[in-house]
Amino acid sequence: MLYFSGGEKREAGVGFMVVHRTSASITAFQPVSERLAVLTIEGTVTTHVIAVYAPTETSPNTNKDDFYERLQLILDATPKTDLIVIAGDLNAHVGSERLGWEATLGRFGHGEINDSGLRLLSFAAANNMVNGNSIFQHPLKHRLTWRKPSGKDLAMDYVLINTRFRSSLQDVRAMRGPDCGSDHYLVCARLRLKLHRAKRAAPKPPRLDWRQLANADRRQEFQLALSNRFAQLADPDDVDEEEQKIAEAIIDSARPLCPPIRHRTQLWISEECLDLVAERKKAKFVDFERYRQLNRDIRRMKRDREVYWDQVAHDLEEAASRHEYRTL
Repeated sequence: MLYFSGGEKREAGVGFMVVHRTSASITAFQPVSERLAVLTIEGTVTTHVIAVYAPTETSPNTNKDDFYERLQLILDATPKTDLIVIAGDLNAHVGSERLGWEATLGRFGHGEINDSGLRLLSFAAANNMVNGNSIFQHPLKHRLTWRKPSGKDLAMDYVLINTRFRSSLQDVRAMRGPDCGSDHYLVCARLRLKLHRAKRAAPKPPRLDWRQLANADRRQEFQLALSNRFAQLADPDDVDEEEQKIAEAIIDSARPLCPPIRHRTQLWISEECLDLVAERKKAKFVDFERYRQLNRDIRRMKRDREVYWDQVAHDLEEAASRHEYRTL
């Protein structure tokens, strides 16, 4: 499930992609702005994850001030007993000098601090938060999160957590393998949480390819199997039980003859687009300029989606004209 806060232009925007098994534990989503959003997760401790996208170092000071003022308002409205995580592109260099920042910056910072880094550390110290990236020892390449056009890597993306829950944070590191089509590396944080368990929904019956029964031999085999299953059914105690047993008999008889239809996502993606994605992944650490060009080419591939939906509309119109209502 995707939670997004931002406009239509590709200039900013923050959000969350949540796996299905966790979605039932989410109790609130607050889209604050194109730079800030809050997701609240219920567990033994209520957790608030704040997605951030800070102004760049060269942005006017008024923009930076506004960002941290809004972020402070979010923290002021959050109970101090809750677990708070701030994660995202903070566009800051916090450096490695810990003098004066011992409670906020760990032993594994990198580089020199800049103005945005000073703002970040000051904000973290004022709110009793620790920079999670700096408290775990990793090779340098796993501590740097952004690649400049020149090819040099720097640390720009961070995970902060309130100090009282520091032990819940198990690890933070950059993941250089996944290709996200960005000059930022994926940053992975492992957090120990105990969520409220949601009730499991009853499994849905498989979606079978019933078109296979258009074949006379398969249809005859299905009818024979179904007849044998019906002959074995005992008299039910009530109508609901009878309905369930009949449905199970039909599905079980059809399953060997009608394989389940596999659910596919993003059917509009062409082979050309997949080839470009594969080439982009190879170019990431070899030819960064080629990587950026391929990234632009892939973004233009959205026309594949338009072609796909045009074809879907055409097929539906054809099916309607032939009265093929199952296709509709």
